[in-house]
Amino acid sequence: MATLDCELWGDVIDPWSYVAKRRLEAAVAKSGRPSEVLVIHRALPGSPTSADELERAAEEGRVEGILISVATPPAHDTTDAHRLVAQGLALGGPALQGAVLERLYAAVFIEGADIESPTVLQRLAGEAGLDEGRAAAILESQERRADVDADRATAEGLEVTQTPFVLIDQQLGLGGPATADDYLDLITRAQTSG
Repeated sequence: MATLDCELWGDVIDPWSYVAKRRLEAAVAKSGRPSEVLVIHRALPGSPTSADELERAAEEGRVEGILISVATPPAHDTTDAHRLVAQGLALGGPALQGAVLERLYAAVFIEGADIESPTVLQRLAGEAGLDEGRAAAILESQERRADVDADRATAEGLEVTQTPFVLIDQQLGLGGPATADDYLDLITRAQTSG
């Protein structure tokens, strides 16, 4: 059984990335062989959102069970948050990475948390399943910055400038807000051609 690599470039302050995460998860669950699909989250920090886009994403996100309650688009530097997401992948694979990302999205869009604060990030990392002491050590160093930089460089090489962006098996890509059915179609095409 060949694994299908499904990479999702996003930013933790981009509401469409949050929606895309949920829709991609739904598409994987509906796919013919969900256990063979590996979802990896890639960092693309620096994705500002307008108030109109936030409102649109909030409306569409409700269908996915996302309750965006912040009134103004967040404008944090998310590099440190993405370093913790990378740590989740390194320690526990896609499942832990997804849990860290989900906790960060909830903190940003529901709680209005300041994810530039190392203290806040450390707490959120612990709540998501990472060791808080280890998270603090990462935040005090440059550890995992190379992972975030590599994701940015790969995105640049693919000419991806806007989140969210999904790439399946380095061949099939889909950018911008898409539906779960769009993602399912992409996964199905990749599974049947592979």
